[in-house]
Amino acid sequence: MYASAKPLFDHIVKNVTAYPPKEVRAMAFMLMEHYLRLRNVDIMVDKPIPANASHPDWEVIIARLNQSEPVQHIIGATYFCGLEFKVSPSVLIPRPETEELVRLVVKDCFWDEEPVKILDIGTGSGCIAIALDRFMSFAKVWGWDVSDDALAMAQENARELLSEVTFEKYDILRENTFEGQFDCVVSNPPYVTYAEQNSMEPNVLRFEPHLALFVEDEDPLLFYRAIADFCLKHLNPKGACYVEINEQFGSATKQLFEEKGFQKVQVIQDLSGKDRIVKAKLTQEGL
Repeated sequence: MYASAKPLFDHIVKNVTAYPPKEVRAMAFMLMEHYLRLRNVDIMVDKPIPANASHPDWEVIIARLNQSEPVQHIIGATYFCGLEFKVSPSVLIPRPETEELVRLVVKDCFWDEEPVKILDIGTGSGCIAIALDRFMSFAKVWGWDVSDDALAMAQENARELLSEVTFEKYDILRENTFEGQFDCVVSNPPYVTYAEQNSMEPNVLRFEPHLALFVEDEDPLLFYRAIADFCLKHLNPKGACYVEINEQFGSATKQLFEEKGFQKVQVIQDLSGKDRIVKAKLTQEGL
């Protein structure tokens, strides 16, 4: 039992060996904030551990981390756009890069007419849809997914975060039953090819859902083609489609949307300078 914060922090950092030291320090900060409600500065000045703090088995947690289990799964939650989302092995852990997709949509989608109707395809934990709903009071947001487990997690997150997103089961690759229009379509679809597995970290490969990650090597733009076809029928001509992409296929994804008839297509880089988002419009007007 540790009486103060710094010795416990040092113990975690010393004994977790499955990750680089910088990542281990970040994980230790996350764990101690979650379980002990201690901020980073509290740890560095070696504050006493509160008497009413929860006391997990730290050796079990260290062992789980050394098996490459994501710290977010151990905690059961992560932050995305400043909101705490519950996560599990049934959904992708929200990434900071995807926050840039949300910020772009929020910046663009200020219309005179209300409400703006937004669809999130492949919603997973619901992080994109719920963040947009929380940040855009004038928006009406839907989230679609093929996974019942993912939809259950998204609905739980919506309840916890007081969001009014409508979540529905829909397979964009196989269904063609929807009738209606959206002003904005957004998606972070599966885009990692199986050929890229060798370069991926074990915590992703072993613990995150392959259904939400991978696409066949022979057709890496499968989901973007389906999204583009959907938008041709169901996107407001003045609206826009925003998709997160595989950085290796930025030009190819742009070309796909252009060949489908979109009039204005942009490849947008993330803060690291990597091709990260394609924004596609059916006309030159609007968003």
